[in-house]
Amino acid sequence: MVELQPDGRLMERGRPIGDDPLPYLSNSVQLNPGFTLRSFFLLLGRHPELARVNRFFPGMLERYGSWPERDCRPAGLDWLQLTRTVEMVGFPGKPRLDIYHAFHGVAAGEALEIKSYQLEHLLDVPVRLGGLRHVVFGDKVNVFVFETTYTLFDVLEGIGWQLAFHGTPTECSLRR
Repeated sequence: MVELQPDGRLMERGRPIGDDPLPYLSNSVQLNPGFTLRSFFLLLGRHPELARVNRFFPGMLERYGSWPERDCRPAGLDWLQLTRTVEMVGFPGKPRLDIYHAFHGVAAGEALEIKSYQLEHLLDVPVRLGGLRHVVFGDKVNVFVFETTYTLFDVLEGIGWQLAFHGTPTECSLRR
């Protein structure tokens, strides 16, 4: 198991992981208390090899340098959460099993889409790892939720993929 620290350090058994974090991609992960979205970017900054996992990370890291250094947390958003979903789909087409991650906000116990927020406004929101949701044949009412573990790769790819599609360019928000 590897631990992700609020300052972006990657630790194993209480010791920092050196210059080569790639062998740890398949290790399970624990987010230590105080881990935020800013911690996620600090992790990528400390370990540039990890930024190569997702094609959107270099651009995000470039923009990260110009974002505020603190107080980047919208009111009413309690935390950000990574979840995994296993969904059996029987119609339309050939039956299949879809497995995917989602990264969303939680406000007053309810899931909340975050794509309307600028990334720089979410930096100081705590990040948590959620459960595995099991959806059977589109029945979104009777969803089963199980405890699960995430690997370092799951965290990097799951959060990175979602962040690539969330937020609107600053230029668009200025026009509103």
